Amino acid sequence: MTRVYALNAECGARENHARDLARHFDGWPTSVFSDGAGWWCGVAPEGPSGVAPAEDAATMTAAGRRLYWQLRTAPPVYRYALAGVGTGGFRVYTDLVTEDLTAFPGLVVSEDIWAATGGRAEFSVFAPGYRWLPYRGETHR
Repeated sequence: MTRVYALNAECGARENHARDLARHFDGWPTSVFSDGAGWWCGVAPEGPSGVAPAEDAATMTAAGRRLYWQLRTAPPVYRYALAGVGTGGFRVYTDLVTEDLTAFPGLVVSEDIWAATGGRAEFSVFAPGYRWLPYRGETHR
């Protein structure tokens, strides 16, 4: 069985923000899509084809680290992002702000979302205007 591994970032109501983020990942396979509640930018990992065996945790972890490294210098056009298997549209914004965000290692959120959800100490600075739960990598399940 194969699973799709990608970084997906929610960019709010503006399609052009998702397109700006996709341009930042120039050279990587990207997609821009709407889930009806907001616009998303999806980025496939550099190196692997974007579809990797579930047991290839080391490959996905290396790809995740590269994706987060690139996201650190992205324009501030997204509200939250997460790399992993099945992260395309993983939460709509209204659900995200009512959940325990510490359940999502690697989650990057805007300072506004971080503050609105209680400013949890587990989050550290990711980039200007963003906080995150540090990425721990993937494990074989």
